[in-house]
Amino acid sequence: MIFSLENYLFLSKWIPLPLSAIKFIEKDESHPFHNIMDIKKTQIIEELKKLNKQSEISINKLIVKASKIENLIKENIFEKLQENIKRWIANRIQIVTYFDDNYPVRLKTIKNPPKILFARGNYDLITKDAISIIGTRNPTEYGRNMAFKIGLRFTELGFVVINGFAKGVDIEAIKGSLKVGGKIIGILGSGLLNPYPKENVEIFFEVINKGNGLFLSENLPNDPVKKSTLATRNRISSALSIGNMFIEGSAKSGIRYQLKYGKEQKKPIVVLKPKKDNPNAAIPNQIITEEKHCYIIKSIDDIPLIAEKLIEINKKKEKSSSINSQRKLSDFKY
Repeated sequence: MIFSLENYLFLSKWIPLPLSAIKFIEKDESHPFHNIMDIKKTQIIEELKKLNKQSEISINKLIVKASKIENLIKENIFEKLQENIKRWIANRIQIVTYFDDNYPVRLKTIKNPPKILFARGNYDLITKDAISIIGTRNPTEYGRNMAFKIGLRFTELGFVVINGFAKGVDIEAIKGSLKVGGKIIGILGSGLLNPYPKENVEIFFEVINKGNGLFLSENLPNDPVKKSTLATRNRISSALSIGNMFIEGSAKSGIRYQLKYGKEQKKPIVVLKPKKDNPNAAIPNQIITEEKHCYIIKSIDDIPLIAEKLIEINKKKEKSSSINSQRKLSDFKY
């Protein structure tokens, strides 16, 4: 990465500029924004306008952004950034930018990929086959029990369990995985030094200390949770999985966001068949009715065959992606 970490954080999180603009700056080693603390407001405005003229770049509120940049520089923002980075690293937080070699390939292909990831735990899990098991925060007793059993069974079949680490279905699936020594990935809607929800904090630190999992967030480590970040993290959970497993959710449940992102990303859909008169049956029934190619779990015995199908589909996708990448590279040969 050409950017210094301080510059990248400044442009991507404090201002922030869209990823399209940051990509453009990254390609130009002589761009003034690589040394942004040394330029004046008039030049900042000029450079922002130049960026905005590029066909794929759209920057809103140019003058406001220029003033914000100027004020932050006057407030010694770069010294504060350096202090923050040292503190985050001291807390075993890894900072992964879009341009780093270890940035997840599965995230680069999605709409609106995270500009930066903060990671805490076993980062090697990022490339493993994972199943995203999600559902309502207020499951029925049936939903709670099945979430635990499904998390456990997929783990026995070699999967990492990934979800938003919410209370209810999410945490039950994680508990099921951990019960049999599994590995988990939690995508937080808050910063990694401010884990949410508080009910799961004990498990959060247990997982980290035992090396049983990984926690990711695109939010700054001390950030509190926001309603918007609880929704947008679903695109990450879906992207890093090879399939989305839905267990209970009312019509207004937050899992509808993961269903939306998963369909955009063309991820296989798995759903637990709900019991009759289940108050959380709305989204499972919607999936069963509308998604012709979904996989339905009626009992735990259905999981091994579904797991085989998910792995088979993922291998075909990876093979196709590899062939397409080779074709793109061949375009540059004479």
